[in-house]
Amino acid sequence: MLKSLLTGALHQFLLMLRDPVIYLAIDERNGAFAEDEILMIRIAKAKALLTIYHLDEALELALRLNEELQGGACLDLQMLNLFTIIRIYTKKGDYQNQKSYSDEAFIRVKTSKNEALKLLISAVNIMFQNRELVDVEDQVEKVAASIDQADHPYYRYLLLSWLGLIYAMLRKYDLALNYQSAAYDVCSQHQLSIGSLELCIELVGTCANLEKHELAEHFYDLGQRLIGQLRLPIFEVELNFNYAILKGKGGDHRAALLFYQKSLNALLDSRKDLPELLFDIYNHLADTLNHLDLSEQALHYQLKAEELIEGLGNQEKQMGLSANIALSLISLESWDEAIARLQQAALFYKKHDKREALIRVTRAMGHYYQVREDYAPGFAVMLELDRLNAEYLTSLQQSRSQMSDLKLKEIIQDSRAIKAKYDQLINEISTRQSERFSGKSQAAKRVIDSAVLASMHRDASVLIHGESGTGKQVLAQMIHYSSAQKDAPFLPVNCAAISPALFEIEFFGAVAGQLSGLSEDRHGYFKRVGEGTLFIDEISVLPQDFQAKLLHAIQTKSYVPVGKETALPLLCKIICSTNQDTLHMLGKGKFMLDLLHRLNTLEIVIPPLRERKEDIPIFVENFARVFARETNHQLPQIQDSFFERLNKYSFPGNVRELKNIIESIFILHYEPIWTEEILNHIDAFTRDKKFSAALVEHKIQDIDKFRIIEALRKCKGKQKDAAKMLNLSESTLSRKIKRYKLKPKK
Repeated sequence: MLKSLLTGALHQFLLMLRDPVIYLAIDERNGAFAEDEILMIRIAKAKALLTIYHLDEALELALRLNEELQGGACLDLQMLNLFTIIRIYTKKGDYQNQKSYSDEAFIRVKTSKNEALKLLISAVNIMFQNRELVDVEDQVEKVAASIDQADHPYYRYLLLSWLGLIYAMLRKYDLALNYQSAAYDVCSQHQLSIGSLELCIELVGTCANLEKHELAEHFYDLGQRLIGQLRLPIFEVELNFNYAILKGKGGDHRAALLFYQKSLNALLDSRKDLPELLFDIYNHLADTLNHLDLSEQALHYQLKAEELIEGLGNQEKQMGLSANIALSLISLESWDEAIARLQQAALFYKKHDKREALIRVTRAMGHYYQVREDYAPGFAVMLELDRLNAEYLTSLQQSRSQMSDLKLKEIIQDSRAIKAKYDQLINEISTRQSERFSGKSQAAKRVIDSAVLASMHRDASVLIHGESGTGKQVLAQMIHYSSAQKDAPFLPVNCAAISPALFEIEFFGAVAGQLSGLSEDRHGYFKRVGEGTLFIDEISVLPQDFQAKLLHAIQTKSYVPVGKETALPLLCKIICSTNQDTLHMLGKGKFMLDLLHRLNTLEIVIPPLRERKEDIPIFVENFARVFARETNHQLPQIQDSFFERLNKYSFPGNVRELKNIIESIFILHYEPIWTEEILNHIDAFTRDKKFSAALVEHKIQDIDKFRIIEALRKCKGKQKDAAKMLNLSESTLSRKIKRYKLKPKK
């Protein structure tokens, strides 16, 4: 029982990490959930509120849960909630409560049999209780060496993330990069979008410190896309903050200043009370201004930061800031206050044995005397600096790291293997990532929210309205794979491709005999889909005689195959779609009103692309990633002029037409930089927009088929060689051969 409670809670955490905003929309009190499920959802919701920076609400819920869980049978649930409380106080900058709950967790977890939780609490304890590398190296390695015990994806993601944070804190950025990359890999495999976003932000900072500029740019772009996908602009604060660090490390201090300002504006716009984060922004902004010889402006932000830090009770940060203020004061020739601040900081670091910080302050004191041309005390300070450096170097050489690159590779490989154990379907969904319904417009958000609602109601039929190419089947798949029946089949049915006389046999099935005219039994769609989801595309073409039979099947939840006397149960969820006006269909007598009422328990309208053009960049980037991979091209740099020209087009073929345009560019007209001129190759943009999406798609397929046939002919039917010639992977070539029904010619 206790194990099932923990398993259920961890499942809720995984669901929450895919989209915390949507998860918070769950009404656990009115959803026919069991009491245990309600408790698990509330624990996950506390973490969701923390994740999206609703810290006061998160703390209120988490503290209430902490009281309810006291003395309960499941210690692991208490620990998960305690972990949330610790993180809330960390973000709020409340170190006293942070340490108090960390100590409580460290004591209570000792009685748990859950080794993964023990490792997590150990990592938290290391992070908050120690600061010097030589003091924590052995402790970190012990945790890292036991990482295989964290076999659940949620535990593994958290532990790898914490190890990355610890090594970043210790300035061992190469190890931090490896652990953060491994954590990102876990999140990507399991579609934990918010975890991926947080790790993108951390990875930008780590890559900045390693001066891996190209990799940092990659994670910055990923982070921006995830922020749009998750509708969480608050994350712009830390993402732009770390990106500013990257620019500063590269010597572009004006760009750094711009992104620190963006970070500051995003935080002020959010109206979130995050004093420690605001302190860090002020401090780094001031450092950048000093690099630009704008000392007065730098001092302005430093003094604002000092006001903040006095209320946080973090003496170490206060001393670090005071030393930075001293540097600004030196530039402004405020000598007495500058040296007083440096001496105060030096005494603090000596007392608390903070050697690295003491070296920085001593170097600043040497700079002070050099600027004042007071060489006698300056020489004494430089001798002291030399002694401190020698001592610190010796201590670093004596500390040995036991974590080898081979062990890190094993961890990453093991992380990849775990996904099959816990969620085999995630890989299938990730391969269709570009096909998921997405968008940042209000219209797209309404559609996505409606889809989530539809996925939560097992027996509710869904009717999707939308023009051709808007993504009705994509949305139906999203509903299915987000629902409880996601492990069952998803079966799409194109009604336009079925002969009117065969609808009953195709849907209900038939037994062999004279009545059906079949020589062997045939399973219909209802039988084949089982407890899965049947997607009936374009219900406007359903024959009227079959409409009555379908209505009876839905009402009775049973159907009778042709030629059979006994009824079979109807178990599937039904999702329908149409591009027709249902009121017009009813008015013309082409559709039964009762059947329509049965099919549209939940009704979702997808607006055409021309009415939500702010979503175009998201679709372009998604399609570009897919076709870049399939055609073995690098992702292009897409200029604003390209999007501006797209925005002027009406897209009669909607998202499908946009996809065909992007595919056409990759196959026929690829360039590393896309401007508006590249669209001159597309018929729709050069021939008065007379060519439809179907024509574009047909042209692409004809050319693509010809290229594949020629390659197979030249390679004598060897697909491996043909794939190499075409710059495709073998799997991509196999899919295209199957799609085009090609037979290799020798």
